[in-house]
Order: sequence, then C-alpha cells, then structure tokens
Amino acid sequence: MATGLTTVLADADAASRRAPARRAAAKAPQCPTAGSQTVVFSKAVNGSTFVTPDGMQVRLAGVLAPGEGGETVSQDKAEAARGLLAAELRSGPVTLAAVDSNDRYGRLLAQVFVDGGWVQGAMLRAGVLLAAPDRGSALCMKLLTSAEDEARMARAGHWRDGTFSLHTPEQLRGRTGLFEIVEGKVVTAMLNKGRAYIDFGPDYHTDFTVTIAPEDMKAFRQARFDVKKLAGQTVRVRGWIELYNGPEIEISTPGAIQPLN
Repeated sequence: MATGLTTVLADADAASRRAPARRAAAKAPQCPTAGSQTVVFSKAVNGSTFVTPDGMQVRLAGVLAPGEGGETVSQDKAEAARGLLAAELRSGPVTLAAVDSNDRYGRLLAQVFVDGGWVQGAMLRAGVLLAAPDRGSALCMKLLTSAEDEARMARAGHWRDGTFSLHTPEQLRGRTGLFEIVEGKVVTAMLNKGRAYIDFGPDYHTDFTVTIAPEDMKAFRQARFDVKKLAGQTVRVRGWIELYNGPEIEISTPGAIQPLN
C-alpha cells in the first residue's frame, strides 16, 4: 500500500511544483503560495505533524491524517501516512507560511512548502489526507477542498480503500464524535437570534442540521455568503458530528460548506 501511495504522492507533488504561482489580490488576503520561514525537518509524528531539531512541532494547517477524525485505522495506515509526510519533507528545503498563534497543543499551524511545492496540496491529491477547516486555513479552504476533490474523483489513496468517504444525512446516526464530509440537499436555511440553522429534513428534532454561531456569522457576511440562499441547494459540508436533537455539525468558516449547484 505504501509503495502505491508513494508513487501517487510523487506525481501529485510534481504537479504542484509545476503549477504557476498565484498573485495575491491588491487588497484581499490570499492563501499563501510560498513559505517565509525556513525550518529543518527532524521527524514526522504522524501524517500531519512534524518536529524540527529544536523540538518545535509543526502541524499542517487545514488537514487531517487517517485516524485524526475519530475513526479507527490500522497501524499500517497510520504509519504509511507518517512515512509519506517524512519522505516529502526530506525531499528539499522546508519553508512555512505560519498563522499568528499555535493550536491548543502548542503546535505551530502552517501551510508547508518543500522546494516550492505545497505539501498539503500534494498529499491531498494523493488521497492521504482530508481537508478540514481550522483557523489557520480559512484562506486556503477552496484550494484544499479542490485538491481533495481530485483525489476522490480519481479514487486515489484512502478514497479507494474506504478509509475516506462521503456520507448522506441519512447515514449519520451513530457517528457522533467523528469528523465527516456530508453531502445532501438543504430543505430550509434560516437565521434565528443571529444563529444560522441549515436543515436537511423537515423535522429538526431528528434530521441532520448544520448550525453557525452568531459570532461566526461575521465571517460569512464578510465573504458575502448568504446562508439563507442555501435552501433547495445540494451542498457538501464537513465537520465534527454532534448530537443535538438529530445529528449536527457546527461550522465557523464559509470554507466548511460547499454549494454544489
């Protein structure tokens, strides 16, 4: 398994290196296309985190490795992801485009580049990682999910072996505590006291719901994302499944939900 994924990763990384650099808009922040902080790779902790010789832990922003979404995976799969990250980071100079602060575990969140190639993009295209919104990746979510889409359509890596998959709202019972990607048609979308409710069925007591807290609605307004217009649309949403009445995902960034029509 590791050999096949290594080949796919190498091909994806080569494509990433060939991609032309994107110019940032004059006044709008964009996803970084290069790192500004050079670091030395020491060892990979898992498929999404590595350590430098001075002990600094760096986490790839906006992604989850197998097993990090609450699912149970074999030791072989977890080790394969760790080994692929290590191989990528040994292949050239490593630079980071870091966010302003660390995560709650003290790890530096960053977009990571090796010899100019975007590590997150390469590993997502290889089907080794999942795109997962966090505060360090908001500007990059469209690119992250696009890279993931390529892997899913090609059935690359873990999209082929069943570790990664899409779910419908009807398949979410019993999946509380797991990170899931859910695709379905929105029945109603509304605001109540500043909180958004995006319902995927007629009965919010039992059906799947996506919510957005009032304090997070600011990001949607800044992105000119009208939540109410999602009614009747098919969307893909990602996040951690909770149980409040029916299954629920609370999202905080527009990149966590993708209108598909």
